[in-house]
Amino acid sequence: MHPLEFREPIETERLVLRLETDADTDAIHSWQSRADVCQYLLYEPRDRATVATRIAEDAQRTRLEENGDYLQLAVERRCDDRVIGQMYFTVDNAEYSTLEIGWVFHPDVAGQGYAAESARALLALGFETMGAHRIIASLTPENTASVRLCLRLGMREEAHFVEDMFIKGRWEDTGIYAILEREWSAIPA
Repeated sequence: MHPLEFREPIETERLVLRLETDADTDAIHSWQSRADVCQYLLYEPRDRATVATRIAEDAQRTRLEENGDYLQLAVERRCDDRVIGQMYFTVDNAEYSTLEIGWVFHPDVAGQGYAAESARALLALGFETMGAHRIIASLTPENTASVRLCLRLGMREEAHFVEDMFIKGRWEDTGIYAILEREWSAIPA
C-alpha cells in the first residue's frame, strides 16, 4: 500500500472533504454534543472546548502510512460551504494493506446521500490512489443507517462480535463490514 500525505481537499459533485480547522468547531459541536448522534459513537456528547481540542489534534494528522495513522476530515457542502459531517479514514493494518472508514453526519442532512458520496470518495482514494487491498467499517450493529450505507457501498458483513467492547459503562456488540479492491473495481462507475 502506498503512503499518502493528505494535502489537497477531495471534491465530489456536491461536497468537499478537507482537513478540519478551528472555524469548523461550532458546526462539528452541533452534532457531537447531541445524545442521539453519540448513541452509536465511542464517546458521550462533547462540550465545545473538547470539540475544539480534538479538531486541533486531528488537523495535525495528515499522513496515512503506519498502523493507527488517520485522517479526520470535515465534509462541506459546495453549495453553501456548510460543514455537515465528518469522515474518518485510518490505517488498520499496513502490512496487509487494510484501511478502515467511518462517518458521522448531522441528523438534519440524513437521507440525502452525503455519507454515501463522501464514503465513495474515500474508498476511491484508498483503493485507486493508495493501493489498499481491503477497507473495513466497524460499527454498532444497531446503527441500521450505517449498516444500510455499508451495504449500498458494496461492503458485506463479515463479523458480528457479541459484547466485545465495554463502552459508556456497558457491553456493546461490533459489526464488521468490508470490501476488497477487486470487489470495488467490479462496481459500475
